[in-house]
Amino acid sequence: MNNPTLLLSELEEDLLKELFNIGIGKAAATLSRMIGQEILLSVPDVTFQRSELLLTNFSEKNSIASISQSLKGKFSGEAVLLFPENSSLEVVKLLLGSRYSDEMLADLKQEALVEIGNIVLNACVGAVAQAMNGDFTLDIPNYNLASSSEILNTYNINPNDPILLINIDLRLHESNVKGYLAFIFGPMSINSLHETLKQLIATLHPTSK
Repeated sequence: MNNPTLLLSELEEDLLKELFNIGIGKAAATLSRMIGQEILLSVPDVTFQRSELLLTNFSEKNSIASISQSLKGKFSGEAVLLFPENSSLEVVKLLLGSRYSDEMLADLKQEALVEIGNIVLNACVGAVAQAMNGDFTLDIPNYNLASSSEILNTYNINPNDPILLINIDLRLHESNVKGYLAFIFGPMSINSLHETLKQLIATLHPTSK
């Protein structure tokens, strides 16, 4: 486990990307219905990497808004949706529209982000659970705001621990916001994830090794 970026085979990476795109698509449909206009969400990349590399996606000067839920099932861990703080306010503006002042949006930000996180995390976990014929439960979502240097401590993550990192693009009108979905697993859960992926790939691609 010294090089977590190599933990996923190409087929495993493609499969997870497809599953998360299904989940993200369902989340986008729900959010679109909520605000009455189309939201486009996509997953351009899925990788395993060292936790410390998560910080390379964020500026040291910018705090990170995160919505987390504990995940329990075939494999357990923490599911976390992350946005740079300035982008998180942009997400709330995109979803709530221009009828609110910046001051009101700031007051509503935490509540809105928790709802967004709940929708996105549940849709993604639901898509994975359906494909893997497994039941997963998610705890009540929690909101945190921390600096990039504090975010690993917030979730008690060792910098060398592997995380499953999913990049998310959110588009509404002409705006494009980047967020990140991270799954933090212990060693036993990582092994369970790999075995489950191998079994699913063997079912879908019988000739694959």
